[in-house]
Amino acid sequence: MDHLSDLVDLYEYKVEDLLQGKTPKGGKTAFLRLRRLLAETRLPGPLARRFRAADKRYRSLATPKPQAPEEPLGLDLAPPARDPSPLEGTGLYPLARKVWRLQTAREIRRRLKDLLRGHREELRLIHAFLQNLLRYKEEKAFKRDLNPARFQPQYPIPKLSDALLDLEDPKVGEALLLEFLETALDLPALLPILPEETPTYIRRFLHRLLEWEGAYNLLPKPDLLTLRQALEEARRMGATPAEMARLEERVKEAIREAKRRDLLLEEEKQRFLRAMGRVLDLLRLLPAPQGEGTWPEVPPPGTLGERMATLPLAPGRVPLGPLVLTLAQVGGEWHLGLEGEDHPLEETLVLPAGDFEVWALRQGDLLHLRLEERSSPRLFELLAQGRLLAFLLSPGEDYAHLRLLRALYSKLKGENPTLETHGPHQAARFRAAPLENLLAFARQGLEATLARLGPQDPTPLLEEAGKTLGLQAQAQALAQALKAYLARPPSWETLVGEAAVLSLGPEPVSLTLGPIVLSLRLKEDTVYVGQAGEAPRRLKDLLLYPLPQGTLVLAREGRQVAYLTLP
Repeated sequence: MDHLSDLVDLYEYKVEDLLQGKTPKGGKTAFLRLRRLLAETRLPGPLARRFRAADKRYRSLATPKPQAPEEPLGLDLAPPARDPSPLEGTGLYPLARKVWRLQTAREIRRRLKDLLRGHREELRLIHAFLQNLLRYKEEKAFKRDLNPARFQPQYPIPKLSDALLDLEDPKVGEALLLEFLETALDLPALLPILPEETPTYIRRFLHRLLEWEGAYNLLPKPDLLTLRQALEEARRMGATPAEMARLEERVKEAIREAKRRDLLLEEEKQRFLRAMGRVLDLLRLLPAPQGEGTWPEVPPPGTLGERMATLPLAPGRVPLGPLVLTLAQVGGEWHLGLEGEDHPLEETLVLPAGDFEVWALRQGDLLHLRLEERSSPRLFELLAQGRLLAFLLSPGEDYAHLRLLRALYSKLKGENPTLETHGPHQAARFRAAPLENLLAFARQGLEATLARLGPQDPTPLLEEAGKTLGLQAQAQALAQALKAYLARPPSWETLVGEAAVLSLGPEPVSLTLGPIVLSLRLKEDTVYVGQAGEAPRRLKDLLLYPLPQGTLVLAREGRQVAYLTLP
């Protein structure tokens, strides 16, 4: 009794510190642990009343206005609701959340291509997580179970062939990933955990799910005990040899089936454990401290900048970069005008405008406008592919990397490459080919090889080919390059520091690379690249341009061109 009284005293002192704007001794984490301990303890009447009174004062920190009737003790253990962003207290958090959602959706679309390959374990695991969490949130144990040790899975991982999911549809995958990230973002508002503890909670939740045998939709395990009992009973009853042989065969078959099922269960568990690692890696997209991202900048109301503005809703013209937008109210509804066309102003509106997108986000009577470049995922996919193709077309060791790629393709087809079929003599025809033709040849070979390779590791096959051709070191280098290309989804983030993007217009654009000045000219939907005194080259969607200091990789989508220089 005395130690409980001391704990309540300590809790009251810590609440007083918080009310005075001080950090309680031991930090916020220790305070929340003490609060949770007292809430889960059966306190005597007087101590329970003191704790409830102190706890009510603590919860009033986030809500100065009159509160709704208090929930029963033990059901409301979450820390005070607060904006988990630097915009806390400014009223701009809802707008920042909408901007974050659009930015995250763009990044998800860049990564989705890899998640839609193969058996789509990541998407299926995320679906099972969301279904089980939605059900578990309805249980009283949810807010007390922070491990979560009391969680009992109910929904298995859906089958790949589940017609209700349609996981082949990229829009379904995008919606699923967004729901997962937004659910993770909101977890600290549902549970008494710190934001940085979110990945740990989700990892434990997924582990509980994958430890459940029912998660994998396997057939029931054979009842060996019943079969053995039937065999013993038949033996006691004096069954004929033929009947005993049939029963013994049934027992043996059941044992074999149980072993096959155990092997399949372990294989499935390992596959989804690897997928769990990739699912948890997606949490890096969350803003810090839950992930590694940052909250987008949303300027205060009344700010009109070059690329973004936050304004009260009012009729008029709004200059935004090279564009002029108009706001008008017609029949009680607000409309946003762009290039002579009016659009109903919903909570989230995305409008294409040449090489840009206009993001219009509304929250009550407040409007946030942003001008974003239309950097499509395809642009960076092409750039990443061009970087790998430049590596393949390096002429060193008689085009060793290109010959090894062709040898890998042969092995994937079941053939055995030899020096006669893939030896140095092939380099003569590679040198004689124009660079554009050689690029198209290497690109076709790369795409065909990766299609046959699938998810398997190229290293063992390349090592064998390297020994045959006497190119062991080059085979190792190519294996690493292929694995890096397949493992890192190409995006602005994965190419940051290397890539740059420019937009083409009616006038030629100059690109200065050391002593070389290249001109990029758009003419009737065709882009021409070249320098003074030489015949320009056509840039369809991908081009390798040799420079004295290396190779320039150019990728094009519409009027946007991304480029990087390789030594």
